Amino acid sequence: MDLTQLPVELWVQGVFCVLFVWLLRIQMAESKERENKLMAQIERQNETQDKIVCSLERLEKDINEIKNNERE
Repeated sequence: MDLTQLPVELWVQGVFCVLFVWLLRIQMAESKERENKLMAQIERQNETQDKIVCSLERLEKDINEIKNNERE
């Protein structure tokens, strides 16, 4: 079968199918990259929050010690 004998509609449909698959692959790759960046940002935020919690706990302990020393 000669490809030049195919109707124009099939050629157009084939071109759109190829474009769709190509754009889908690009979108999936960009989504994966964006997800990796977001996960890295969440990890950094979690580490920072842990440091803040430790600092606040230390401050609370120091304040309680100061209050106890003033009562004595």
